[in-house]
Amino acid sequence: MRLQLEYAYDQTLRDKRLELYQELFHLSKCFPRYWLSGEEPTRKDLRQFHENFHDWYFGEAAGGMFLTIAAKELYLNMQNAIFNAVSKEDGTPKEDAPLLPAESKALIDMASALRHQLAEDIGAANAPRLNWTRPKPTLAPAPERQIEDRE
Repeated sequence: MRLQLEYAYDQTLRDKRLELYQELFHLSKCFPRYWLSGEEPTRKDLRQFHENFHDWYFGEAAGGMFLTIAAKELYLNMQNAIFNAVSKEDGTPKEDAPLLPAESKALIDMASALRHQLAEDIGAANAPRLNWTRPKPTLAPAPERQIEDRE
């Protein structure tokens, strides 16, 4: 009975996590693998990205509650990096100057790491674990059985 309850809880958590992780994965599209020339975000864009991620975390669905420890660490590091890219040390907004190449690369790398962690957390990064998902060829009958069948 206890194992059934634990399994039901794990399954419910996975289903909820899957739904919320899909939303976060979609939000992370603002940090693609690379930006084409002229498509780099401004610091104003980054402020909006920061707000979108913040709203996902604390929104009505409370996405932040469902992050694993590893995903939460990556998420918070990315939010800190976005905040640092748009704010001075005293918290006032930075000028809307273009992102430095190092800032851009760091943000892209953090978003990529977060997406990989999300996929790993829900099992999408793994091969199927059930043997029946990959049927093996039927073995030929043993040679002695083939001879007996002919008689």
